[in-house]
Amino acid sequence: MSHKKFDPSRAERLLAPERYHELKPDILLQRLGVRPGSTILDLGCGNGFFTLPAAAAMGDGMVIAADMSDDMLSLLKQRLTPDNIQILKVEEVKMDIDAGSVDAAVLIALYHEFKSPLDNLAEIKRVLKAHGKLLILDWDPQSEKERGPAKVHRVRKEKALDDLKASGFKVESHENYTPDMWMIIAHSKN
Repeated sequence: MSHKKFDPSRAERLLAPERYHELKPDILLQRLGVRPGSTILDLGCGNGFFTLPAAAAMGDGMVIAADMSDDMLSLLKQRLTPDNIQILKVEEVKMDIDAGSVDAAVLIALYHEFKSPLDNLAEIKRVLKAHGKLLILDWDPQSEKERGPAKVHRVRKEKALDDLKASGFKVESHENYTPDMWMIIAHSKN
């Protein structure tokens, strides 16, 4: 396992009440601006921290819960998952998702794990509909807090902004979402 990948043995931490209180999936959904009935890709879904709230918010829409880890997908399957969640095993870059079929993609604490961010962004852009939205929430290497991945593995928000522009995304907003995490919302320009 890569030193940058999340250890599934610590998966319960992802569902801790204080994490929901701090990261507020409902606020992330509001900021993303997708309507019920939409299709959302939760890339790096883990055991469903964002997947389940998104499924509830999408109503008759769909959440594609995608992850590389069989262990994490197994943990998600053990939870009560509604019918509007499609669980999907993906590779580092390639996803078995039709081109132009997703309204929005969400990456929570995943961007720093990408080996080839430009390749990952190209694949995300491929599956997004024209002007589909992308929300990235990740760890700030300049934070004083000592939690999350080692600072050497984190990605500066400015680097992610440059990657997004180079990949054909238009950045709508970026901010420090929590004291140790930044957030970017962008959309595909295709």
